[in-house]
Amino acid sequence: MSGFTVTGLTNYVKENADAIVASIAKGETLSYPGISIQAGIKNAEKLLLFANTAPIQVGGTCAFNASGSSTFSNRTLTVSPLKWNDTFCPEDLQKKFIGTTLVAGSNYDAMPFEAVIMKAVTDSLSLQIEQTVWKGDTTAVGSPTLKQFDGWLKTIDAASPVYATATAAITTGNIIGIMDDIYTNIPASILNNPDKPLVSFMGYDTFRKLIIALKNANAFNFFPESTWLTGEFTMPGLGLKIKAVHGLDNDQLGELIGYRDRIVTTWAGNLFYGTDLANEYEEAKMWYSMDDQNIKGSIKWKSGVQIAYGSEIVTYKNS
Repeated sequence: MSGFTVTGLTNYVKENADAIVASIAKGETLSYPGISIQAGIKNAEKLLLFANTAPIQVGGTCAFNASGSSTFSNRTLTVSPLKWNDTFCPEDLQKKFIGTTLVAGSNYDAMPFEAVIMKAVTDSLSLQIEQTVWKGDTTAVGSPTLKQFDGWLKTIDAASPVYATATAAITTGNIIGIMDDIYTNIPASILNNPDKPLVSFMGYDTFRKLIIALKNANAFNFFPESTWLTGEFTMPGLGLKIKAVHGLDNDQLGELIGYRDRIVTTWAGNLFYGTDLANEYEEAKMWYSMDDQNIKGSIKWKSGVQIAYGSEIVTYKNS
């Protein structure tokens, strides 16, 4: 017999580098300018922090008096290995209308609508990571997503942040006052610091209440016609950037009560996201499995979060 003998090999389907399109990093929070993305972490890494004091001394003498301090400290950023696996049986389609999209014959070693399916998968993963970087808690129950690793809210609450005054649930009647209180509690040392541009992150439901409250107050100078396109604007009178993110939306499956109605104000670089390779999300793989004649999909990555300075975070929490 001449030619190649390939019966022992699985048919190559495709590595969907374009399908992923950095799905995790395209989430609203992780793509926000300044968020610290820490790549190359296999398990855990120390974030090196540095603080210096340099007191002014009396001059006019020949003496040399060393004073001040240079202090290094660290926080540990731990990542969790995560994955998506699924199996698709093309034969499930052959008796349906869309069976006309299958390849001719009875050996289905390719899958129709592959690009559509993979886009839906990566969009779903992106949203789940967006939610988990904020509300993740390994003690969460009722959600296979939020229990994968501890998110920023749990990390912030354990790091002695500055808490704004707690009130009842956020409404259109109290949201402007809450924002005023958040602004009042921002440490003066980080106000008007070009190296630490401040931003208030909140869910889109809270963002909507704020827009309505400003509309009712006739505060129209924040260009409301563009806010729904960008999910952000500058708070009138405060000059504080507001950014809505779906990771802080209420009513997420399995969220803990303490993570509802949360607002987090800090500089973006104070929030760290850890992963292994910055582009490892672009390694979505699909292949035809000869043993069970299914088409299989797989994505693997690592995720984890940490903050640098809890004292430079102002957060609103109902209780």
